[in-house]
Amino acid sequence: MIAEGDKILVGFSGGADSVALLHVLLSVREQYSLELMALHVNHGIRQEAGQDEAFCARFCQEMGVSFVCRRIEEGKLAQTPGTGLEEAARTARYELLEQCRQEYGCDKIAVAHHANDNAETMLFQLFRGSGLKGLSGIRPVRGRIIRPFLCVNRQEINQYLKKNGLEHVEDASNLDMNYTRNQLRACVIPLSEAICTGAVEHMGQCAEQLRDVWEYLNSQAAVFLEQNAEFDETGVTLPLRELKALPVALQREVLMESAVRVCGSRKDFTSLHIENMRKLLDKGGQKDCDLPHGLRARKSYLAFRIYKKESAPAEDGGLCIPLAECITALRSALDDNAGNISPEREVLLPDGGRLVLSVLHPDKMCEKINNIPQNDCTKWFDCDKINDHLLLRHRRPGDYLVVSADGSKKRLQDYLVNEKIPREERERLWLLADGSHILWVVGHRISMEYKVTAKTKNILKVHLEEKTDGGEN
Repeated sequence: MIAEGDKILVGFSGGADSVALLHVLLSVREQYSLELMALHVNHGIRQEAGQDEAFCARFCQEMGVSFVCRRIEEGKLAQTPGTGLEEAARTARYELLEQCRQEYGCDKIAVAHHANDNAETMLFQLFRGSGLKGLSGIRPVRGRIIRPFLCVNRQEINQYLKKNGLEHVEDASNLDMNYTRNQLRACVIPLSEAICTGAVEHMGQCAEQLRDVWEYLNSQAAVFLEQNAEFDETGVTLPLRELKALPVALQREVLMESAVRVCGSRKDFTSLHIENMRKLLDKGGQKDCDLPHGLRARKSYLAFRIYKKESAPAEDGGLCIPLAECITALRSALDDNAGNISPEREVLLPDGGRLVLSVLHPDKMCEKINNIPQNDCTKWFDCDKINDHLLLRHRRPGDYLVVSADGSKKRLQDYLVNEKIPREERERLWLLADGSHILWVVGHRISMEYKVTAKTKNILKVHLEEKTDGGEN
């Protein structure tokens, strides 16, 4: 936790725990050539706050420790949105500790959490439905924050204070049973020790083992995400088959880590949220579930996506590109060239790709009419059946395809579902549309209505060139 010559900033409330911690660090100051500072945060909540501040200043002066105090503006904590007073105070305290660490050039921040605090944290996380990380308790080292007292309990701290004749202040708010921590501290932990001597110590040992398990799973989840996940500004997409092949424990961690990377926080996630996501994996069709922080998880046919709900794809068809003038110009160019192949026309797409269009006569095709090759990126259409409303667009309600020679129709929605095309991909698909009639689901099939036949006089050839990874077409 410490190295020789470290400058350590101690979080110093003046309570029993922080007094003992500062005194212990003073006892090894010369041995490790340490430089110590103490920061007292006056939250301005309790009437005794001024007295506690004065005690801390006096104690540090007597011990020869540099002392600094930071005060929080009255009422500011209570106005923090989305958090209770206790959590708001904790957040503000750590922010001030880090600010002072940087301001005074300290190497570490030492805080006085002990074994009882760790047990309380484990129980609280267990009761609220936390996963492995929450059950692993308080970390002894987190970044520049160190907690040297996690290996000792409250009774040992009190004995140390008594042995060394050290005074401390009592925080009256520790007796307020409106705080969950105090209920655990005053009722549950003592009962646990009465049932089984050493319960706090045993919970600390369990927390350490759970931490080891979680760290291993988290490292494996990171490898999986590195190899398989596709992150964008709105969420993450995971391949369904690979995700389902993982052991259940690793599935949970991959899903949790994915959600955390999208929203930036583990707060408010419980094991129930993770299980709700994991259960989607075994359900048929497309399924969704809501998550904290405005996220949603969606299992589709081939992928699992976690995304911000406000970024969900629109259903109104989105952007469209008129092509009627382009087709008219191609037909005119074909006539001007006395029946030869028209010059190509390019239509640039918003995603960086492009469509290349041309019109030609059947006898100018290299392929036989009845043996046109199957190519997802190039399609041929009977140009004379296309009216003046040809669009390149995204899907809209009422879209359909003709799927057989007898004119049978199928709703576009049903086609996409049958082809197991994920919903998030459906919203991005480009469609070559003549009104509500879809000529081509770009990258997939065409409508039979516009298929080239022996009677076709003019052929529209459309080729899709997708944007490459390097940004070149």
